[in-house]
Amino acid sequence: MIMRTLGRTGMSVSALGLGGFQFTAQFGVAPQEADNMIDYALAHGVNLMDTAQIYGAGESEAIIGRALARHKDNKPYVCAKVGHFQDTGILSFNKEKAMQAYHNYDEIMRTIKHSLWLLREDHFDILMLHEAEREWNVNFPSGDCVIMDVLEDLKKQGVVKAIGASSWDCSTLAKLIRTDRIDTVLVAGGISLLTRWMFDELVPAAKEHNVGVIIGGVLGQNTPGLVVKDRNALVPFKESDDVKLNVLAQKLECLYDLADELDLTMVQMAVRYALSFPDIHSHTMGARELAHVKDNIRSAEMGPLPAEAVARINQIQDAGDTFDFSTIVHKRMENLLKD
Repeated sequence: MIMRTLGRTGMSVSALGLGGFQFTAQFGVAPQEADNMIDYALAHGVNLMDTAQIYGAGESEAIIGRALARHKDNKPYVCAKVGHFQDTGILSFNKEKAMQAYHNYDEIMRTIKHSLWLLREDHFDILMLHEAEREWNVNFPSGDCVIMDVLEDLKKQGVVKAIGASSWDCSTLAKLIRTDRIDTVLVAGGISLLTRWMFDELVPAAKEHNVGVIIGGVLGQNTPGLVVKDRNALVPFKESDDVKLNVLAQKLECLYDLADELDLTMVQMAVRYALSFPDIHSHTMGARELAHVKDNIRSAEMGPLPAEAVARINQIQDAGDTFDFSTIVHKRMENLLKD
């Protein structure tokens, strides 16, 4: 397994991590299957896991907590997140109070202590504000906000080893990096076989401030036609009156051709593409069954793509404007496939 230093945290992390979003009841995953996935990943060189309070309404944290207890001599680093109080968790019984909690030091601390209890730990390796652009009311020139006060106090106490922030928005994370108050970021959707927009602003800022960079969503959040080579799935895009969908079909066809030349699945090519950028320190890839974890690790063990293949993918991405793959866009494409 490729190992990389996670910026100024000094943590040596596996270039392929394990995301904790999908292995819960929220996605119909049995607890034993989740345990098997984690055990296999740790036995094969993965040493970074990602979770959040909202994932499975706390079940993800509990599953990882059990794993940490099982693997006391081989504990992975855990990247945890705080937020989404109104959606699920110990404050969600009262939506109004949950919204107020984003600006209440004691209530934020209450949720963090609960997360520690679920994880069965006395500290966090990395603790992030979840989706920094949302309800936290961050002052981006300074980074000032209540959650930052909480995280910085906990870091002084040794309860948090590294402060982080996550987002779908690379520009938001770049702004926070420039405050020099965070140690690492996690960006979802910043890179896939169809985009690498995290390199426009986020990566240069991270390099300048020696901030660790973790990614998720390299499969394009299950963008239709991207995860599995399916040329028939591209027909609705080609026949659409929307020029951007036409461009999407052209790009996917070119990616399919390259995957065929390299004798790779789309997942294998995506994993190896992300590994090809040393400025990305770890990719915490999600999974819903053990077979997914095994395939992801096999893909990582193949190593980065050849430089010429990376250049081909970059050229494909740059050939015309298409979508940023927001939830709305996904729904739009899914509807086209159903018609």
